[in-house]
Amino acid sequence: MKKNKFLLLFALFLPSVLIAQVDTLQLNRTFAKKCWSDTKKLVTTPVRWDSRDWGTFGVVTASTAALMLVDEPVHDAFLSWNEQWGDGGEQFTSNFLEPWGAKYSLAVVGGLMGYGLLAGDLKSQSTALMAGESFVLASLLVRIPKMVLGRARPDSGEDVSPFRFDGPFEGTSMPSGHTTAVFAVASVIANQYADRPVIPILSYGIATAAGISRLYDGRHWLSDVVAGAAMGIAVGNMVSGKQAKHKRLAVLPWATGKRVGVSLAYNL
Repeated sequence: MKKNKFLLLFALFLPSVLIAQVDTLQLNRTFAKKCWSDTKKLVTTPVRWDSRDWGTFGVVTASTAALMLVDEPVHDAFLSWNEQWGDGGEQFTSNFLEPWGAKYSLAVVGGLMGYGLLAGDLKSQSTALMAGESFVLASLLVRIPKMVLGRARPDSGEDVSPFRFDGPFEGTSMPSGHTTAVFAVASVIANQYADRPVIPILSYGIATAAGISRLYDGRHWLSDVVAGAAMGIAVGNMVSGKQAKHKRLAVLPWATGKRVGVSLAYNL
């Protein structure tokens, strides 16, 4: 497909939420107990889901499955842009966007903790601890579907189909681990500083850019990135104790003239 036939749009809508911001955590036994409690909660979550939770899971799963129908043309469009922009584009994504899925996010966590200790800012310290916990839990959790599904990455060979699932331990494409990790950290920061709108916008903006970089570099399918974002947000919300009035993930197709695409709307 020609590059001007497809346009990818990520849209994050941030409505009002009910959330108690945390500013009392410290690196002590109480925090260790919280980590253990959150880990057990994460492992046993499906057992405790009610009909609404299962409904949300169904919407996320169906939306991700629907995106598989456009995975290939979106991949082709990003490959076309990659070829057009050359080495400069690859260097930018590799050096400035992709690392947010690992070391840059951890650097932010360290920066928040360092500032919190130096300035005596308990909220910053608490945010750093929860963001670090969220990063670790999300990074561990994402390994399970990666190994079980065994989806082939788009750059794993010639003529790879987005519907190629080779089974356990045979592929690592779905979900995107980098996207999961950066959204897990971004959601905690956004929740903690929800009273300062620029911070949630910046957090989710950077996370979205990091996810798009995985498409630009040809490392993941669109549905991998969306699944990773949903998983990261879910873990971050759980760790930060967010209780929202409504939660839903919707993938909306759209078309204007010769351009078609999808809009990802997550109601936080």
